[in-house]
Amino acid sequence: MKKAAFFITLLSIFAQINAGTVAAPFSVDSLEFVPQAQFQNLVIRKARVDQVCKDTTADKKLQEFACAASFYYAADWGRAYHAYEKLRGKDSLLDRSIIIRMARSRFQEGKYTQARKALALGKKKYARDEDWQRAAHGLSLQIVLTDMHIGAKTKADSISAYLKKYPGADNSTELRYRKAGYLEQSKQLKLAKKAYLQLLSGQEIYSDSALAALRRLQKKGPFSETLDERVLYAQKICSKGFSEECIARLDTIAAIDSTTAPARDTAKAVAPKTHQDSIAQRLRPSNLSLDTRISLWVRRARTLQQMNKPDDAIKVYEFLLDSVEINERWLQNIQKLYRAQKRTDDAAKIDSIFMDRYRYSKASANNLWVRGFELEQGSQYDQAIDTYQALLDTNFESNNKREWALFRIGFIYYKQGNWEKAAEAFAKAKDGTSIWSGSASRMFLGDTYLQMGKKEAAKGAYLDCIQDFPVGYYAHRSRSKLLYNRLMDSAQVPYLSPKIISDDSTIAWIRSFQPNARRNDSTENETYYRVSHLLNAGFTEEAFDLYNEVAKKKSGRLDFLYQYGMLFYRANEITKSYRLAQQFQTIIDRKHLGEAPLNVLRFLYPTPYSRHVVLYSSSGVDPLFVYSVMRQESTFNFRISSGAGARGLLQIMPATGSMLAQQEGLPTFQASSLYNPYMNIRLGIRYLKDLLQQYKMDPVYVLCNYNAGPAPAKRWQAANTGIDQDVAIEQISYWETREYVKRVLGNYWVYKELWK
Repeated sequence: MKKAAFFITLLSIFAQINAGTVAAPFSVDSLEFVPQAQFQNLVIRKARVDQVCKDTTADKKLQEFACAASFYYAADWGRAYHAYEKLRGKDSLLDRSIIIRMARSRFQEGKYTQARKALALGKKKYARDEDWQRAAHGLSLQIVLTDMHIGAKTKADSISAYLKKYPGADNSTELRYRKAGYLEQSKQLKLAKKAYLQLLSGQEIYSDSALAALRRLQKKGPFSETLDERVLYAQKICSKGFSEECIARLDTIAAIDSTTAPARDTAKAVAPKTHQDSIAQRLRPSNLSLDTRISLWVRRARTLQQMNKPDDAIKVYEFLLDSVEINERWLQNIQKLYRAQKRTDDAAKIDSIFMDRYRYSKASANNLWVRGFELEQGSQYDQAIDTYQALLDTNFESNNKREWALFRIGFIYYKQGNWEKAAEAFAKAKDGTSIWSGSASRMFLGDTYLQMGKKEAAKGAYLDCIQDFPVGYYAHRSRSKLLYNRLMDSAQVPYLSPKIISDDSTIAWIRSFQPNARRNDSTENETYYRVSHLLNAGFTEEAFDLYNEVAKKKSGRLDFLYQYGMLFYRANEITKSYRLAQQFQTIIDRKHLGEAPLNVLRFLYPTPYSRHVVLYSSSGVDPLFVYSVMRQESTFNFRISSGAGARGLLQIMPATGSMLAQQEGLPTFQASSLYNPYMNIRLGIRYLKDLLQQYKMDPVYVLCNYNAGPAPAKRWQAANTGIDQDVAIEQISYWETREYVKRVLGNYWVYKELWK
């Protein structure tokens, strides 16, 4: 099937776009600039409680709680305090939270004395309630740290006391950093430097800030460091790319260590008990642990590489391999250096050692895969097949690359027109343990049978693909092929077409696949009601705490995950809801999803933030395509960030966000705004619209660009011109991008069937 047929349904939506027309500019929504930390409370939760507060049919007491929460979420602290003061005693289970909220409201107003008085209301009453005490101590500490009349030394001491009592506090790293700052303010520089040093190996945001502080303090004069502290500082310096300083500090550490390390007592030498003991005995004595010494040598080698000193880097790796151990990563690094210097014989020796030692490692499997893929793309098909065959060795066990190797062999035969061998390979590959490679093999087996003129066999292969993974990319392609090749009438093609049934019937359907299924008992119903009540009353964290307590024993139950997931979804607690949806989809047999009720499939493929998605999509992109990208990029978690720095629901890089904000006329845009769901949606949709225009409405290369960038996307598009689109997608050379394209398109086709 050629490219035009491939997107027969996809482009039917995009074809509605009026080329050349420009939508009227949108007004800037102030909610798009709400900071991430405040968004859920100020926007989502306030809207929820406002609805209850204004609902004259709601329970009177619930309405009062919701109205108080509306003030609280809106940061209307004075009214929140008085509203909660009137509610004390109306729900004994909520009094503990009400007192905390009263105190926090006074704290936010800057009325610290009154905040302390509010906390005192629960000091004795909840003396044995550890959770309340932790919350109260945390708020008390906030008051101390905010009160301008309290000195820096007292603030530092208060943090120390709190961390001694709660060493595992969620914000412990932040508090340690603030403590270091207070020590610096109070001129306790020695203690401040020590506190900053201890932060260097922690969370990046604070370790980077601590490094900046230490570099600033160094300008005031050198300070004494223990050897361990020197190591911490050097490791951080090296990791941040201060190459010259890195090497100088590593040299200093080595010099100090060599002169202060105790001499080895050969008279008391004992036989090594562990592998590490054996290595340590081969090396000179040291004050440092073996792991620390190795990490410093590796830092040195990497830094020398960055400084373009390959000869020096090679010497370090040779030392490590000769004197420490044969290590997989070091072998790979030195081999790259040898190859860059065209030291072919040395590189070949390393390759021999690597294959001898790590023949069946993950790295070896990756190397074979890359080699096979490169040979395949260079049309060196016989060599590619031989390489993939090597990857089929059972010693590679369940490596994902191994699962795909047999498919690639069949795929090569398919491209060569060797239908018999292609069918044989695909028939074997479809029964592997990998869902995706098995699904691909089933679909291409159908394609192969078509080429052989075996229409009934092709029809059977396509139906097998659909039945095996009904909501997968290849299932939807198989449906299109059944129709396009007239193997079945459209009414017979097994589309999802989920039934609309009642909530009770949906639960009954779910329980039919659940061992030992039974209806919820009264206790379960009461808990569910209580969680719902807490959400509507504006006590979301308390609702989550109650849910988490129940989930310890029941999170493996499908009905439990669905019921609470839908409860959270209706409350617009999207991140929490979709996390349960993911667990649900992991547990349920995928084959049942083809007959799942509409409620279940919409739970798995939700459409949150619909007002903004539809508003900004306008006539430029199908909103369901936006959701397909969003589901894959962020799993609907607006707080998420990638290792590369992409942020938010549609994973936008700060530089891209800045460019898009300029195009949208948003001069006050900041990178942190990408964590705001509404801003992220606005800019992400603008980006998708631009890419659709750039790639002439071809979503495959739009997605390639979105995932891998413009250069490889354009390269793949040029290389695949005129090629069958199914084949073209399998030839995308980046593993991540190839899978990404298929998953997003699979999402899109499911969304279209569910949300027509």
